[in-house]
Amino acid sequence: MNRELTTKSEAVDERPVARRRQAAQQVTTAQDDWGLVEVGVAADGEILEVAINSALFDHVKPMDLAEAMLQAARAAQRRARQLHR
Repeated sequence: MNRELTTKSEAVDERPVARRRQAAQQVTTAQDDWGLVEVGVAADGEILEVAINSALFDHVKPMDLAEAMLQAARAAQRRARQLHR
């Protein structure tokens, strides 16, 4: 019986760890206001991916693209902080 309790308690202890690990692997995304850039971040705010809308890319100035990237990154990081509090 003691062995059974130990096994159950080990399983219970692993569940929160597994949930945290799964949450850390989730990607939170956000776009800028114009839909030019989408940024994906990890739970800790690290930027993992950046996608640029190719239909709009040829019609923007480099400075506008940079601003869109910053806006999307900040929005994704803000959303990740809210989701993982």
